[in-house]
Amino acid sequence: MRRRSIALAAMAGVLAATAAPAFPQAAGSSARDFPTRPLRLVLGYAPGGTTDILSRLLAVHLSQSLGQPVIVDNRPGASAMIGSHVVATAVPDGHTLLMTPSGTHTSNLSLYRKVPYDTVKDFAPITLFAWVSNMIVTHPSTPLNSLQDVIRQAKASPGKLTYASVGIGSVSHLSAEMLKNLAGIDVTHVPYKGGGPALAAIAANEVTIMFAALPSASSFVQAKRIKPLVVTSPKRSPTLPDVPTVAEAGIAGLQVMEWYGALAPAGTPRGVVQRLRDELVAIIKRPEITARFIELGADPDFMTPEAFSKQIDADIRMWAAVVKQSGIRAD
Repeated sequence: MRRRSIALAAMAGVLAATAAPAFPQAAGSSARDFPTRPLRLVLGYAPGGTTDILSRLLAVHLSQSLGQPVIVDNRPGASAMIGSHVVATAVPDGHTLLMTPSGTHTSNLSLYRKVPYDTVKDFAPITLFAWVSNMIVTHPSTPLNSLQDVIRQAKASPGKLTYASVGIGSVSHLSAEMLKNLAGIDVTHVPYKGGGPALAAIAANEVTIMFAALPSASSFVQAKRIKPLVVTSPKRSPTLPDVPTVAEAGIAGLQVMEWYGALAPAGTPRGVVQRLRDELVAIIKRPEITARFIELGADPDFMTPEAFSKQIDADIRMWAAVVKQSGIRAD
C-alpha cells in the first residue's frame, strides 16, 4: 500500500531523516507459544473516538486469529500519558499493547516539561494501521456554513468562539492552533478526554467547532448531529465528497493526516513483535476490513517495525517545530 507522511504544508521542510532506535535483541523464540493469555489493547482515550473505534474493530479479528480474548482498555487522561505509561511499564511479552494516534504520542515530549516515560526508548513499534484525515465540524444550528464564516465571526468577536479537542497535544488541538496562526484569529481551546466526549460536546452545541477525525465523526454527520465544514486532507474524502478541503476554502498550508498504530513495551522479543505485526497486517489486508476502514474514513496502511520507528522519530521532530512556532505549552 502507498505510504504517506503527515502532510503539514505549513511546516514543510521540518521533517528530517534520522536513524531508527535500536530494537530489542531478544531471540524471539517465545513467539512460537505466543500468546499464552488474553491480550490487552490500552488506549489513552475515552470510548467513542477514532482510536477506540478502529482498535475495537481490530480486536475482534485479532482475537480470532490469535485464539485468545483481546480486551480494549480505555485509560483516558493527561493527554493520553496515563494509557501510555501503563504500556511503558508493562511486562514486555506482547500481551499488553498501546493503540495510539500520532498526535499526543509524538507531541507530548515538546508540550510537557516532564513525561513519565521515554517515547522512543520505552516502546517497541509494531506497525501503523491507518491514516486518517480530520474535518472541521460545528453544530447544525450555528450560522457557520463554511470555514470563511468561522474566520469572519472569530475576527468580529475575538476569543468568543470555542474549539473542542480530544486532549492537549492532540492533532485536533495543534491543528486548531495552526489555523489560528494561519488565519490570524483568536478562538478559545476546550480540551476533552477523547474524541467521543468532544464530539458529544459539539453535538450538544457546547463548543463552536472541532477538528474531528473522520471515523469518529462520520456517524454524527450521517445522523445530522454535527455539520462538516471542511476536510484537512489534500483531496476531498470519498466518504464526504461534497465537503471541500481546507485549501479549497481559502487557507493554504493546513493539510493534516494522522496515523494510528500499535506499540509494545520496549524489550518485547523481536519474534513476538513480528508475529503481532504479521497478524495485524493480515487483518488489515482482508477485503472486508479494508472496505470497513474506508467506509469509516480511514485509509488502511502498514509498515515494518523499523519503518514505523523512523516515522515516529520524524513526527517527534516535526511536532517539536510546530509547538516551538506556536508557543504552546501544556504545563
